Amino acid sequence: MLLRSKNRFLEFPVVVAMRKGFFKDEGIEVDKIQMQPAIGVKALMSGDVDYLLAWGSALRAAVSGVPIKAVVGFAGRPLHVLIARPEIKTPKDLKNKIIGVDSVAGTVDYLSRVAVRHFGFEPEKDVKIIVTGESPTRLAALRAGAIDATPIDVAFAVKAEDEGFKRLVYLGDLIELPLSGIAVMEQKLQTQRDQVRRVVRAGVRGLRFMKQNRNETVQMLSDYLRITPSQSARAYDASINSFTDDGIISDKGVLLDVQLTKERLKLTKDIPLSQLVDWSLVREIR
Repeated sequence: MLLRSKNRFLEFPVVVAMRKGFFKDEGIEVDKIQMQPAIGVKALMSGDVDYLLAWGSALRAAVSGVPIKAVVGFAGRPLHVLIARPEIKTPKDLKNKIIGVDSVAGTVDYLSRVAVRHFGFEPEKDVKIIVTGESPTRLAALRAGAIDATPIDVAFAVKAEDEGFKRLVYLGDLIELPLSGIAVMEQKLQTQRDQVRRVVRAGVRGLRFMKQNRNETVQMLSDYLRITPSQSARAYDASINSFTDDGIISDKGVLLDVQLTKERLKLTKDIPLSQLVDWSLVREIR
């Protein structure tokens, strides 16, 4: 059984479940492989992988009519921190400065605009937003002074803080916007429901272990992300509340993601939540 993954922190409940033997308890052998999002969706559709850990890719496919459904949700809020150069002492210092993002109209771009408005500014008018690439590239641009701030994954952010960069805000404190979970083809959900249930149960156990066992989780996180124990502890403490308690993403969060996805895809038709998510197995387990 294969689960596609790209973001190492977003997938961590599954990593915990693998390391603690929760999948083996369910009689399931799991391999986790990394793929680009579009390839991951195609692999799920062709049956080359059984489950998908890329929430955004799965949602975009489902909104477009592909019969994919999320069956458990992990991160219901962003795991991003708006990090700024040391001379940016307060959020007000962002006026007339530059924020770097990974793509136009992507999640990081949207989170930048949420942060800018939270600080009382208007994007583009008071703060310029430009595309500078993925997280490592944006950090390099930040170091070089090409940009003044950027939202990055909390695991990158704690490293940046140790270099002297300043945390302005944790985006998970500002908005509900889901980022991770497990998705499956609807046919598999119908024909192999017991297997999907066991996968969901193992994932939820990993999620609960994360939230209930800080010290051991911090140790695993440090090893898995190759960051120091201190960095791991800060990343855990900043982000743990972004993870769901029970494996269910709120309707509010899903609907916001649907709205943003429709805008990106230039769709206008209404999309029922039942086309995108199925929390019935999580509820059965609970």
